Amino acid sequence: MNTIEIGKYIKAKRVEKHLTQKDIANLMHISFQAVSKWETGSTLPDTSLLLQLSDVLEVTVDQILSAGEFRTSIHKKINVEEVSETLKSIPRMKDVLGSNNMFYNAMMNGVNEIFKENFSDVINSKRGAEEILAKSIVQLISEGYYITKEDIESNFKSDDIKEAITKYSKKYRA
Repeated sequence: MNTIEIGKYIKAKRVEKHLTQKDIANLMHISFQAVSKWETGSTLPDTSLLLQLSDVLEVTVDQILSAGEFRTSIHKKINVEEVSETLKSIPRMKDVLGSNNMFYNAMMNGVNEIFKENFSDVINSKRGAEEILAKSIVQLISEGYYITKEDIESNFKSDDIKEAITKYSKKYRA
């Protein structure tokens, strides 16, 4: 995922719709600075805002996340438990490779920069782990994978996260 290209795409769609950053911010009840950060590629829209942004720009979330590139669907079911276990194994690399290992440090620095907080702390909290898992699932959905309603219900506890994944999944498959 290239954040700069995604930002350029968001800006192009905003301009195409004759909207200002402030217009989008007002429609989405966020700051215009957040929109500016998206457009420069400094940050990506939070998962919870992607559906709303796609509505405002009249594009799909997939189009936003792929910077407008056409993608074919994979039509492969997401194994939520496997994704969860993989994410939980990331901090365990420290135990195996050591805290001074260049691969471990490079990966953790990159992950921490993306999340703007310490990944190990986030993944070790129940809510944080669920949010990271949800973001990973949303990315897979944007790449053409799918998740069943049963898997959403059985693997996520927070109603807001279940609702976001369900809405995103429905919108993507529509």
